[in-house]
Amino acid sequence: MWQDVVQILGTVTAPTLLGLAIIFLLAMVTEMGLPTYPVVEGLIVFAGFQIVHGTGSTASLAPFLIVAPAGRLCGSTSTYWFSHSFGDRLVDKFGQRIRITRERLEKTRQKIAKFALPNLIMARLTPGLGVLASVTYGTTRIRFRYFFIGVLIQLLIWEGIYLALGAFGGGLSKLLAPEFRPLFVTSLVIAVVGIGTLAWYFFFRQTRKEQPEETSTVKENKN
Repeated sequence: MWQDVVQILGTVTAPTLLGLAIIFLLAMVTEMGLPTYPVVEGLIVFAGFQIVHGTGSTASLAPFLIVAPAGRLCGSTSTYWFSHSFGDRLVDKFGQRIRITRERLEKTRQKIAKFALPNLIMARLTPGLGVLASVTYGTTRIRFRYFFIGVLIQLLIWEGIYLALGAFGGGLSKLLAPEFRPLFVTSLVIAVVGIGTLAWYFFFRQTRKEQPEETSTVKENKN
């Protein structure tokens, strides 16, 4: 069973046109607010495992390792320019539904005002703040050059971290008997996906708790 799961994961990370298109789409919609990033990061962990065990060479995994961050870069860029053009109107109209309000944007704007590039990198490295950072930088019309460089650096850092995690897990699995390695790597990927999902859910719940407080504060200021 676990060997079959590993084969499926290997098929997904293989350099096939359909597989790469799916990865690119999942990575892109991640930057548009859908919680699909744990799946992509879990596959990057698996790629690190493959490299250590020799079941996948760096050359054969290169298309996947390029397409995954490229999809996220494309999605974040789209979010930035969309927010740049329509951000103010959309936040007023739909912000409450996606937990992005003017109050939250103002708080984020104050944090990033002085050091745009390092603040963007730190914000995007924080689970749950990636999309909010893209919307904020677009809405506040901070220079696209800073945004693009910051996102690129953050994505390279993230990919490096998850590849290293997979490689570390691959090294540990060599201490196990070969028949237990598929179970180990599957558990590692599931753990990464699970932790990422919980982090996203925690952020979502936290913003729901903060929203009534922000709304009441705005009403009091108006009064």
